[in-house]
Amino acid sequence: MQKVVFDSSFLMTVVEKPTTWFEDIVEALGTVQPILLDCVKAELQKLALGGGGRSRTARVALDLASRFAPESCGGASVDDEIVSAARTSGAYVATMDSGLLTTLKAARIRAVTLSSGRIRLV
Repeated sequence: MQKVVFDSSFLMTVVEKPTTWFEDIVEALGTVQPILLDCVKAELQKLALGGGGRSRTARVALDLASRFAPESCGGASVDDEIVSAARTSGAYVATMDSGLLTTLKAARIRAVTLSSGRIRLV
């Protein structure tokens, strides 16, 4: 079973632009275990408290991720925690954040992103 750590940018993107992203990930990687770090959850919760469309998107993303396996974070930045969790467990990271993608590539950590509504492994 392949673990995939999800960040808030990926979750919010798939809420805003629904696709067959989960089925596509399963097709590409086989059986997956989606992971939500509690620091990513906290990030989404903070966004959900605001007003407008972005807060609604964050609330839907939280609902979507409620079925994911929870994992704890330490005290580092969210991106550093994502990198650490992926490195420790050999997980992929699902993100739309170009800065995080660059960091993951430098660390030789595999990633999942979306391009034209389809997943892309990098």
